[in-house]
Amino acid sequence: MSRLLIATTNKGKLHEILALLKDEQIEIVTPEELGISLDYEEVSDDILSVAREKAIYAWQKSGLPSLAEDTALEVDALGGLPGARAKNFFGENISDAERWLGLLKRLEGIPTEKRTARFRCAMAVAFSERDLLTAEGVLEGIISTEPKGIGGFGYDPVFFVPSVGKTLAELNVDEKNAISHRAKALRSLLPQILNRLKSR
Repeated sequence: MSRLLIATTNKGKLHEILALLKDEQIEIVTPEELGISLDYEEVSDDILSVAREKAIYAWQKSGLPSLAEDTALEVDALGGLPGARAKNFFGENISDAERWLGLLKRLEGIPTEKRTARFRCAMAVAFSERDLLTAEGVLEGIISTEPKGIGGFGYDPVFFVPSVGKTLAELNVDEKNAISHRAKALRSLLPQILNRLKSR
């Protein structure tokens, strides 16, 4: 069975990706299982460039086909911020709750119709330094005025999806994977990934 490294240390992202790949004939491995540290430093606000560089970096360290992604949260009322820096926009080494509380504070007094936002995910799979597959996925939503739900991670408790009438944190992993930006990117890549892994 072909091996694929999921190049993330984010347990929430890993859980979602594993759920999406659970029925595929792929042996999924993690950096932890391989005993490698993926201390890649992000220096770009271009999520596709970051995803590509992360995937190549992971391939160089592991020698395995490596899947990486980078995600931005774009809030229209903030001119597209926090964008690709969503993880550290409200401070370094803070909790998820502190992040979304910071976002809610920035949006105080802004009416619902002007709280539109989107998650944008760029995903890349590196088979070598010059051999990559890439895709992007987008999920449109609204930043709610208060958190709801206990699932997910990051900004999920305040990211309301009108099409399902819930925040991402109110969805279980399969429900989230039915609509999410990350799942859209991976689904568009999956046939190519499987094809390439079979031919190795």
